Amino acid sequence: MNQEYTTKINYKVEFIDFPADVRPASAVPEKLQVTIKDYGYNLIGKTGSNQPLKISIKKYAVKDKNDKSKLIISTHLLSDKFFPEASGINILSVDPETVIFKVEKLKTKKVPINMNIDFSCTPLFMQSGKIQIIPDSIIVSGTEKTIKNILFAETEAAKFPDLSDTLRTTCKLKKINGIKISAKQVKIIIPVEKYTENSVIVPLQIKNCPDSLKLITFPDKITITYKVVLSQFKSVKKEDFILFVDCNEIEKNHPEKLKIMIESYPKFLKSVQISPEFIEYVIEKNQ
Repeated sequence: MNQEYTTKINYKVEFIDFPADVRPASAVPEKLQVTIKDYGYNLIGKTGSNQPLKISIKKYAVKDKNDKSKLIISTHLLSDKFFPEASGINILSVDPETVIFKVEKLKTKKVPINMNIDFSCTPLFMQSGKIQIIPDSIIVSGTEKTIKNILFAETEAAKFPDLSDTLRTTCKLKKINGIKISAKQVKIIIPVEKYTENSVIVPLQIKNCPDSLKLITFPDKITITYKVVLSQFKSVKKEDFILFVDCNEIEKNHPEKLKIMIESYPKFLKSVQISPEFIEYVIEKNQ
């Protein structure tokens, strides 16, 4: 045991702390072989750890002077990583002597978030406003080739049935192979309120009728029914609705009945319906 011996030890390694704007473009070594020399009793228990040694690229790597796309680590600089608490151990060599990383520059771009959520409301409740995704977009980074076709990021699938109140939840984003994303999850807000049904009667407008003619419709007022959440019920006025018939349709198609067109209505209303959808008409000459 008092004699000196030479032995080889394999170390699992993991290279970390790559610069934020690059990534490896070639295979990264997973093991280093260290040849050491010491007295026999000092070598007892000297075996490679099951846990990989974490080696910082920022600390140990330098750029290749002739090729800026390469990073080089001289493995003799890693002696303190192999035996941090031992003294007197003679490290004869590390194989390989140098580790060379081919790296490539990362590009970034901003992409929107797509929500992959299925939800429904209980009877008498409905979505009462725009769904919020916070943040509504993220930064993806990768090689120019890998991010070229990335048009959006997507949440993991989730289902929320029978909502009777505003939903506030957090959803994880799906991983994208070979791509780094600036956020791992997003906040989702789906406003839900109780609704009621209501109806208003509005006058029918006539468009594109020549001055020499008069169009008389039957009826001349139209009933509109809709669903509205309780918080917005009082904000709906009949003046918000514009319905019309187009006299140009008579000249083009000579229909027996004219279809009623909706020009405008409050966009927060749901299930907007008009009755009747078609009206009879007569045309008279103005005196």
